[in-house]
Amino acid sequence: MLSRLQPHLEILWSEADIDTVLEAQDRLIAIATKEDLPELVEALKSERNNFWTRELIAEPIAYLGGSDSLRELFNAKDKNHKDGHDSDSLNFFLTEIADAEPAACKAKLESLMESPDFPHRNYAKWLLEFCK
Repeated sequence: MLSRLQPHLEILWSEADIDTVLEAQDRLIAIATKEDLPELVEALKSERNNFWTRELIAEPIAYLGGSDSLRELFNAKDKNHKDGHDSDSLNFFLTEIADAEPAACKAKLESLMESPDFPHRNYAKWLLEFCK
């Protein structure tokens, strides 16, 4: 059985025209709730993604999950970087988190950087600059 998000995710992953993909993203954003975060995070990790679909899926995760989603968003940013993309939209969503909840974002970043298995210290240090 398909989840209510799945049809919209399938369009994002399709090779449909840009307008169709953006309409699906708009619908996804309109219906997604915090309860959908696990499914959205799994979609963000999908091998079906490319740099653009990672950025499209990152948007609702950033706004619904905020600072609690930083690790997953940094992982997506890193995949895009390794694929040679600048992730302008994803960077914007990250800075929006820092702007919307600077204290929580700073605390989460500091916690992540204390973890020995956290591979994205450079991204965390960059984002700390926006936690004012």
